[in-house]
Amino acid sequence: MRSRSSVILAISFGILVTLIAILGIGAVRKAKSIYEEMQRTQESYMRTEAFRRDIASDMYLADILVRDYLLDPSPQNVKQHREQLLKIRESLQNRMDSLASHMGSEYTPRLQQIQDEVQAYWESLDPTFDWTPQDKAEKSWGFLRHKVLPRRETVVSLAREIARANQKSLEAEQARIKQGQQTLRSFLIRMMTFSLVLGALVATVTVYRVAVLEGQHESQRAKIEEAEADQRRLARKLVQAQETERKSLSRELHDEVGQTLTALGMELANIEAMRTAEESSFRDRIDEAKRLNAEAMRSVRGLAMGLRPSMLDDLGLEPALEWQGREFSRHTGVPATVRVKGGFDDLDDQVRTCIYRVVQEALTNCARHAHASHVEISVTKESEKVLVEIKDNGKGFDVRMKTRTGLGLIGMKERVESLGGELSILSSTGTGTAVSLHIPVSTGVAA
Repeated sequence: MRSRSSVILAISFGILVTLIAILGIGAVRKAKSIYEEMQRTQESYMRTEAFRRDIASDMYLADILVRDYLLDPSPQNVKQHREQLLKIRESLQNRMDSLASHMGSEYTPRLQQIQDEVQAYWESLDPTFDWTPQDKAEKSWGFLRHKVLPRRETVVSLAREIARANQKSLEAEQARIKQGQQTLRSFLIRMMTFSLVLGALVATVTVYRVAVLEGQHESQRAKIEEAEADQRRLARKLVQAQETERKSLSRELHDEVGQTLTALGMELANIEAMRTAEESSFRDRIDEAKRLNAEAMRSVRGLAMGLRPSMLDDLGLEPALEWQGREFSRHTGVPATVRVKGGFDDLDDQVRTCIYRVVQEALTNCARHAHASHVEISVTKESEKVLVEIKDNGKGFDVRMKTRTGLGLIGMKERVESLGGELSILSSTGTGTAVSLHIPVSTGVAA
């Protein structure tokens, strides 16, 4: 789960950084494109306007030169005037060609009209260079009024139309650029909003995940401290249990086995002293010595069974459990029913010992605390596990408290879990107790 969260956060951060990079690069490129387009539009407008003004200026300059030529009575200046007009004509034609190559096809009709008018203008000037001074004096005023000025006004008017069209084109380009700016602004707003939302989401997830991890850390630390405290408490109880067991063994050996053996020794001394006594008295002493010997043997056997049940090794699990049930009933007077189903000969020794000790501990707890009137022990072997259940109808107890402080219950749980099994204890006040466990057969065999 932790690695999965780390991957998700890494991907989210990567997406966020990528979006910010895309946003920045896209904004820079789009802004640069808009700026270059604005610059191109402005330059195109300025060039077109410059060509248009130059055409009008050349036309006005040509009119002035024509007027000067017509008002000059000297025939010696004809060549000079003609050369000046030819230069103006050449300059005007160059400007017209440049304007035609620069402007779009939508301006072609107007440019053609200007071209035709300019051409007609120059053609109308050609005959004037053959006029005599008298012709100039008679025809110049009419020629200027009816030929030169109308054509000039036509060319200038057409140039103004081109200026207006150029202005409209500029305005259209400016509107398109403004629309592009609006699109860029909308794109930036959307991307910034998405980035902010994603950033807030990533930050929220990160804060939440950090808080969860801190909570888990604190919980884990508390569990570790509690486990360490339980371990120390268990170690103390284990030492106390060992000392108690040693005292019990010492007391049993001293009080029962020791006293019995002492009495046996005294009886043997008495028997030795009565070698010459009557046969009946001698026989009574022999019987008493046999009884004391049998009692000592029984005490030693009981201690040995408590330490390690030889019956479990010699006869198997089922007879050992049945013996436990009989001993429990004999000592407590509480009937104990033992039900065993299945064959247990192939079970591992650790599994059989675990089942025997768990049943032994459960019966011991029942005898000490339950005040039950009946106990049932059920052991069933299935194909892959062994099921064990010990139930009584006693007064019950608080499971949570006892499983934390009860040394016997902790030992039962550790025994079962060491073999890969599970142990559960169900009990409440007044409802009795049920101890259930299952141990995998394969785990036991492998051990």
